[in-house]
Amino acid sequence: MNSNVLRFATLSLAILLVGCQPRTKNTGPTVRQPPTKPAASAPMTFSLCADGLPTTGMWKCDPVVADFNGDDIPDIAALPRLGNGPRVWLGDGKGSWTESSAGLKYDTASCGGGVAVDDINRDGYPDLAIGDHCQGVYVFLGDGKGNWRVSTKSLHPDAAPGGVAEDYLGAEDIDLGDVNSDGFLDMIAIAQDEGGVTLYLGDGTGSGWVRQESTTLPTKGWGNRVMFHDIDSDGFLDVIASMGEGPRVWLGNGKGEWTSSSKGLPTPMAHGLFGGVAVGDVNGDKRLDLAFANWVDGPEVFLQNSDGSWKETPDVFPDMLGGAIGIELGDIDQDGSLDMLVSGRYGQDVGYVYGLFVLKGNGHGGWQYLKGTNLPESGLATAWGVALNDINRDGILDLIYATGGVVATDPLRREAAVAPRVQVWCTQLTSSEKAVLAKLDKAP
Repeated sequence: MNSNVLRFATLSLAILLVGCQPRTKNTGPTVRQPPTKPAASAPMTFSLCADGLPTTGMWKCDPVVADFNGDDIPDIAALPRLGNGPRVWLGDGKGSWTESSAGLKYDTASCGGGVAVDDINRDGYPDLAIGDHCQGVYVFLGDGKGNWRVSTKSLHPDAAPGGVAEDYLGAEDIDLGDVNSDGFLDMIAIAQDEGGVTLYLGDGTGSGWVRQESTTLPTKGWGNRVMFHDIDSDGFLDVIASMGEGPRVWLGNGKGEWTSSSKGLPTPMAHGLFGGVAVGDVNGDKRLDLAFANWVDGPEVFLQNSDGSWKETPDVFPDMLGGAIGIELGDIDQDGSLDMLVSGRYGQDVGYVYGLFVLKGNGHGGWQYLKGTNLPESGLATAWGVALNDINRDGILDLIYATGGVVATDPLRREAAVAPRVQVWCTQLTSSEKAVLAKLDKAP
């Protein structure tokens, strides 16, 4: 059977099973806990800071934040589905945005995927690496003034603009990092079909990339997210991925060589359940842990053991019955413990039912769902990715969200509750709200 047919048959079966049976979260050995109790009153609130951001389109990516024009104010980059390449918006630090995408254009339509930012050609200005679902890998070099020029396009096994999708055409996600300690940034891309995980070694120009042929990274299979992070804190970048068969980790040795380190991570019967991935020490043991978005079971957290294996925690968000897609960790409430931002569906309805959710972490691996925060918990089109950054420079993390898409048939004929498809929600955290949050920390 063709790999595309097999993959989508597997996903379709999973969808039918979810839609036709009573919702039972977690197919693995996760320990159940009582439903999360929302706070009686809103412990923190958020306001939309999206003036100038697009109000149409399908923004299929994890949005990224960087200072693209050197004014020390955060800017945003995102990649659309059914667009013609990535887009950049310059922020004013007050919640207003101006598009600055000169030179960011494909020769054909973009399909969404992944965006990574770093100074690839070492000129002091941020550059963009794009892993496009259909068109493969693109690199755009920035001039520090909001202008761009393409230096690499359609790089990826069998990527061919405008071509018919065959095995391992395109890339679903991408990241940048120096994996072989030569001082040049390298790229890693995860295939949207059967191309596996591909590492490209860079030469510091932004146009010279050599595919690593001899590797222990998987050369077959597909996935949704991939990232570099020093997960074992040895000073060398490692690879973390949401593969089709489940979450996976490979440890790097600083020479471009990799060792699998996925003991304890799940391999569900249905493939393709895991999307967004985030890294952080959620239980205060000085070891980095993993959080993944499962589009059936919601957010899942895996604690790193002392031997590098992984242990799944009790159900993080048992009230979320519709599954999660995007996920990020950060100390939103400024209490010294990591909190969680999740995009997905609270219930199992279809239509404009996607939303944003904040879970307060207690620093010991426990989570509290914060309800009544003004965030749209429903009313949005298909959820994609999320990010955290201090957009308005007040010292508090704000929320960034990419959404938009064709929703499933909605018998109630609901409409989108919030128009912007690339959203920024500024965090409002007063002293009284901090006091409420402090009480939640002490609650049993």
